[in-house]
Amino acid sequence: MNTASLAVPTHATRARAAYGIYLRETRAALLRAWRTPAFAVPTLILPWAFYALFAIVLAPPGSGTAGYALATYGIFAALGPCLSGFGIGVAADRDLGILRLKQVSPLPPAAFLIARLGASLVFTAVVLVGLYALAAWGAGVELPRRAWLALAGVHLSAVAPFCLLGLCIGLRAPGSAAVALSNVLFLALSVLGGLWIPLFLFPAWMQRLAVALPTSHLAALALAAAGRGDDGHALGHAAFVAAFALGCAVLARRFWSRGAR
Repeated sequence: MNTASLAVPTHATRARAAYGIYLRETRAALLRAWRTPAFAVPTLILPWAFYALFAIVLAPPGSGTAGYALATYGIFAALGPCLSGFGIGVAADRDLGILRLKQVSPLPPAAFLIARLGASLVFTAVVLVGLYALAAWGAGVELPRRAWLALAGVHLSAVAPFCLLGLCIGLRAPGSAAVALSNVLFLALSVLGGLWIPLFLFPAWMQRLAVALPTSHLAALALAAAGRGDDGHALGHAAFVAAFALGCAVLARRFWSRGAR
């Protein structure tokens, strides 16, 4: 008997195999999203178009609108890929039986979720690069290098709670309902969270409502990172976002376990 056939896989071998699985799943998720124009085009174009319109074309010169909008529209850029990729995409996979197949297959349970998270991060990063280029060269926004890095960190960190929220929708709602619910949440979190219009322009009752939304807290962190307004409650904002993400993670785990039965 060949001794090579009796070799026990080492930890390094298993790690390389798992890495290969995650990489192939992420690549498949990216290709699938890219080949779906209904997802890719709005996800990429909307933040750029809205920023160019409201922060460059319609903004009064010297108003500081471009710098303020850069912080909030970066959160908006993360919201779309996450709600679409998880909320709508997972629901579609569940209706088609793909999700059930992956749950009963030898595929690591985390591979499916990490692949979609990776795809959302890539799409968000692409949108952010274009948004930063528009702000720097189109609107003349100037920030220290440290501020750019801090801002990018806040914007990319928004992917996690939004993906978890989308996952809850995708695991619970049927396909058609997931589309409607994701679109409603997309608009509500964007508008009421102050991503399109500054919160200080809202009536008092709408400002109080915004406190209960993760988008308003992420926007506050992004504004502080960009030096466009620090209310001194950064830890409170971060704690709210972390609690929101944890709550969504608990719900998503429960929904995932029910689907695996």
